[in-house]
Amino acid sequence: MSSHLAPPSLAGAPSSADLLSLLSGFLQGTRYEGNLQSLMVCRPNIEQDPPEAVFTAILESMRANSDRDPLTGLLNTSAMEERLTSALAFARRHQSKVVLLTIGILGFRDLRDTLGRKKSDWILQWLAQQLRTVVRKEDILARDQNEFILGMAVSKVDDVEIIVSKLREIFNIPVPNIEEHIFISLMIGASIFPNDGGNVDDLVVKSQTAMRRSPGDCQYQFFSDEMQRGAKDRLQMVQDIRDGLEHNEFAVYYQPKIDLMTGTILGFEALVRWLRPGKGMVSPGLFIPAAEESGLVVPLGIFVLRTACAQLKKWHDMGYMHLHMAVNIASQQLRDEAIVRVVEEILTSTRLFPDRLELEITESSAMVSVEKTIQLLASLRQRGIQIAVDDFGTGYSSLSYLKRFPITTLKVDQSFVRDLPGDLDSLEIVNAIIAMGRSLGFKTVAEGVETAAQEAVLRTAGCHAVQGYLYSKPVPAAEITPLLSKSFR
Repeated sequence: MSSHLAPPSLAGAPSSADLLSLLSGFLQGTRYEGNLQSLMVCRPNIEQDPPEAVFTAILESMRANSDRDPLTGLLNTSAMEERLTSALAFARRHQSKVVLLTIGILGFRDLRDTLGRKKSDWILQWLAQQLRTVVRKEDILARDQNEFILGMAVSKVDDVEIIVSKLREIFNIPVPNIEEHIFISLMIGASIFPNDGGNVDDLVVKSQTAMRRSPGDCQYQFFSDEMQRGAKDRLQMVQDIRDGLEHNEFAVYYQPKIDLMTGTILGFEALVRWLRPGKGMVSPGLFIPAAEESGLVVPLGIFVLRTACAQLKKWHDMGYMHLHMAVNIASQQLRDEAIVRVVEEILTSTRLFPDRLELEITESSAMVSVEKTIQLLASLRQRGIQIAVDDFGTGYSSLSYLKRFPITTLKVDQSFVRDLPGDLDSLEIVNAIIAMGRSLGFKTVAEGVETAAQEAVLRTAGCHAVQGYLYSKPVPAAEITPLLSKSFR
């Protein structure tokens, strides 16, 4: 807005109330909308002032706050760029370092789709408030759409760990003032001046690239040249996944679950595999993250669910009616209310009994929007579908929340099983999870069992079932059929 703009003569003009109404409509959706709202809150009787005074007050408010984001009160991107440019110039003269952090919320798009704009905006406001409590006065903190950018002068790169440690402390609670119990998981990317770039644009882009490589949970990643190459590779990977879905390149493999009491197969976990013509098997660790980031995990997940249910029905028709099938549900699918309808349609079309299907959700995805998740899972449970919490013990859920989830099974993460029986800490954790599951009426399944010694520990602890390479790696359906009558004792 031009600095020479002055209030016009408003003789014979509309009243102050009319002027405020007119300006409110004119400024709606602009960065000045919040300034007008704040002014009307601070001066509730402003409508009684002369129109000239109203116009002057609005103009002064807009000028005073032109460098602020109206939603959070933080710097806007224009002001951030100006101040960071000055900070970089100072650092260049004094041969010092500046670290730029980009901070984002893991799965924010899903949160916005689930909660709506009003609650999502409140989450951004609360996040801004929390960030203010950990930054120094001289630091530069701004909002850029759904992300936050923090610029700070540092004496050594290790100083980043100090502020990240503070972030871990203050964000280990649910977002207040929202009836849904929402835990946010922060992704943090870092770039360094002068190592990663000499201007603001380069540093912001590179910190954003690093942020997208962060797994969340307030873990941070420094930018590397490999990440930039990796970003191009991921774009190509997304296109390849689309092509793979179109040309039926994906397949479902099955890993048996073994009943520790009888030694027989009681069911399977369905796992997606990608067999690319001329290139062989693509690691799930490569294509699953790209599918999740692009949203292609939804059609991919539906393919796995439909294929696995149809295959289980074939085994039932062979006489193995006791078998059940576990299928992983991605976070994006969990946020989609259509998932219940999709599951019902697949069960109907494959003529599979609902209680033979088990949907696995991760602990972290369940905690994103607790109330919504509980409602969705309750709807599935009412239809007889089993619910398992995968990777249990690796997230941040509490017992008070866990008891409210209508789940039937806890899966002990393989990271705890791996060091059994020698590691006492892992042994105590596994025993505690199994005992807790038993007290809450849940079945327990341990993943990643590779040795007879691990199996013995789990049997003694009272674990219900196990899966792992000790029994079988994930294999195609044709290789499962000969195992159906086998005893694994």
